[in-house]
Amino acid sequence: MLEEVGDGGSLMNILTGFDLPMIVTLSDCLFFWDKEDVLRPIAIRIEYRNGKGAPSFWFPPPDTAEEETPEYLSWMLAKMYFNSANMQIHAILTHFVKAHAVVETFAIATYRNLPRQHPIHKLLLPHVQGIIPINVQGRQFLTKAAGVMSALMAAGDKLWHLADVYMKQFRIDQLMFPTDIKKRGVEDIPGYYFRDDGLAWWNNLRQYCQEFLELHYTSDAMVTSDPELSNFLLELRNKGFEKIPDNANFPETLSTVSELVDFITMIMWNSSVWHTAVNFGQFNYLAFIPNSPCAMTEPPPLQGEEITMERILTSMPVREMAKVQIDISYSLSLFSPVEKFYVGSVREEKASLKTETTIVDDEEIACIDRLIERLNVMQADIDKRNEGLRIPYVVIKPDLTPLTVQT
Repeated sequence: MLEEVGDGGSLMNILTGFDLPMIVTLSDCLFFWDKEDVLRPIAIRIEYRNGKGAPSFWFPPPDTAEEETPEYLSWMLAKMYFNSANMQIHAILTHFVKAHAVVETFAIATYRNLPRQHPIHKLLLPHVQGIIPINVQGRQFLTKAAGVMSALMAAGDKLWHLADVYMKQFRIDQLMFPTDIKKRGVEDIPGYYFRDDGLAWWNNLRQYCQEFLELHYTSDAMVTSDPELSNFLLELRNKGFEKIPDNANFPETLSTVSELVDFITMIMWNSSVWHTAVNFGQFNYLAFIPNSPCAMTEPPPLQGEEITMERILTSMPVREMAKVQIDISYSLSLFSPVEKFYVGSVREEKASLKTETTIVDDEEIACIDRLIERLNVMQADIDKRNEGLRIPYVVIKPDLTPLTVQT
């Protein structure tokens, strides 16, 4: 993704008065699944294509290496370059493009094509409301040419070019979580709790959608003959993803109730669970700058270069950049005052799906009740699992997962 992205820094240098490059590198990390059922990083490749440098390869130090030795410091610096490259992808593509821009198309198509009394409108409304205004704010303050992301990120000078490169290969399968997990070959790797909890979410939401939609679509013919649903699908394909090759493989029609259930589950999951997963945990990882630098300010080391602590410190973002990274990651990790959650809490004054829906039919409300019951069981399972973890994974617990994108 970063192959054609030049170094950044033009806006940040204007704001701070510095004359520092913001380095964009290509980087890969090789992991080994060992006998102890642990994934361990065993090699990092770094390539500074903008500087026409040859790739360099870095390896973990021996267990006996002291923290001040070049072996130890070189691995530390290599990890920083890798994580900085990964942050460009996460902040711009994984978060803003996939969790905000893509799901905005679902909100627009819902409002434009599905009347309020339509069952799919009622089903989706809690999961699409708020997306459009928060994205307007994001484009105004964060992602425009003179916005915070352009100033902060190493890839900021080419932010929209990076998004364009990503969307050219974007396909609907990337939004179908079970399919995406299999396509990436991560069904069985150990300790991947986002996958485990994400699949539990998918299954629970799919059952909810199936129970709800089968109240209104009692045959496949009712799906194919619904003109408002047809307009909804056509607008997504022909307007929302018009400029994407093959319209991102979005369907022109859906033929069965099962296909409809999967499609609506996909919208619901990405508008809530995916955004929660990639947004609300950011401060825990980004607030410590060496863990994920927004930009490196020196070209990566050459193969065999002896690394010192001074070399590491001069490669890191300057104080002004670090402060902005901490501030932004903190703000993004906070729940909005108007946030609504799947599982509410009277004690914490958190509204739940049941209090925020426009659904009033008894059978439809019963679908919500059963979903909340399943989510409470899921939450108990997560709590039990986390008891044995050194770092509990709590990001997408049901009582911490908002219904829609509000931040």
